[in-house]
Amino acid sequence: MSYYHALKTAAVNTGAVTNNTVNVATANTKAFEQLPAEQFLRPLPTIYIDLDATLDEAALVLNKTHQAAALVISTTGEPIGLISSALLGSRNVLEKAQTMGLSRNDLSVADMMIAISSLRQISTAQVVEAQVGDIKATIEADGLTYLFVQNSQQKAVGYFDVIDLVKSSNGVITALKPCHDFKDVVAQILHNKEM
Repeated sequence: MSYYHALKTAAVNTGAVTNNTVNVATANTKAFEQLPAEQFLRPLPTIYIDLDATLDEAALVLNKTHQAAALVISTTGEPIGLISSALLGSRNVLEKAQTMGLSRNDLSVADMMIAISSLRQISTAQVVEAQVGDIKATIEADGLTYLFVQNSQQKAVGYFDVIDLVKSSNGVITALKPCHDFKDVVAQILHNKEM
């Protein structure tokens, strides 16, 4: 039985993702899971990528700006998704291309992004009182890759990234997603191995 508990999450609100900043405190005197969660809170990406950009264009922008993720914007300038270097470099790109009957070069950011509507969020009040172990438990319980954080004005101010937590902890986070058939089980195993 774990000492840490999963936090209650909610869907990310429409219009909640804007370019806000939040200060992050640091401390290295405790065990990893006992550290304040806000220490690993990433600010929202300041880079925007068009919905119709190619995967190579998105990868180039992320590499040149040294960013791990970028917000995907619609033709009206509204943030509608998130794209990351990890997602662009994963086997999911080739799987998606094969499923759609296209080559990798024919895919766009729209095909690979994680829609904001599919993401989960917690409040800044929950983050201030949470430890890393609580965030880890939340990610594991919901099978999340990203966990957004919103302030009291219902605006997203940052996010937690499962890959950052895995790298920082030198440990394992079990981000299990529901599997409905054998293909899903194999995909889950490969995904965890990539992380």
